[in-house]
Amino acid sequence: MVDHLDLYLIRHGETVSNRQKRYIGWREEPLTEEGVDQIKQLRKKLPLMEFVYASDLSRCRETAGILSLVFREEKALREYDFGDFDGKSYEELKDEEGYRRWLDDMENESPINGESFSQFKGRVLQFMAALLETCEDAASPIALVTHGGVIRTLLQHFSKQTNSMWEWSMDPGEAYHIQLLKEGDEWILLQAERITAN
Repeated sequence: MVDHLDLYLIRHGETVSNRQKRYIGWREEPLTEEGVDQIKQLRKKLPLMEFVYASDLSRCRETAGILSLVFREEKALREYDFGDFDGKSYEELKDEEGYRRWLDDMENESPINGESFSQFKGRVLQFMAALLETCEDAASPIALVTHGGVIRTLLQHFSKQTNSMWEWSMDPGEAYHIQLLKEGDEWILLQAERITAN
């Protein structure tokens, strides 16, 4: 049983909503031409990976395909469900009472017809716990092709920091190479290297 694990957290390439700074959660949207180019450049910086898991949303499946990865689709790796806020920008939402309540207290408020932050974190961390149990003896790196919110949640969780998940920088078409160390029954973040497309 190994006590170290190499993990690549790969964010999908740019979409139109990313470019326009709109919320994009479970809504389907393809990569832009720039997004495709980002992933082609990122591919040059990644090793071969045997175990790959991808969000079942099309932008992640498209990203994994460009990376020439054989992957398993996982609904648990979807982005946060923004509900009625999906597809809208801050400027379009800033005067709505429900949006203001959510911005002021994301831990306890939910987007209208969306999921709570605790539900989101719960499904992501539950998936990760199961993955670590089944892949502890994996000799090659593991990759997750997923979304910015998922990646930030994992980085904050394993770093054991109380700081906001938003303090981790993560642009579309980028990745983090992280090393996890098992201490007792816990995995902790030993190292995190941000990998940019350029």
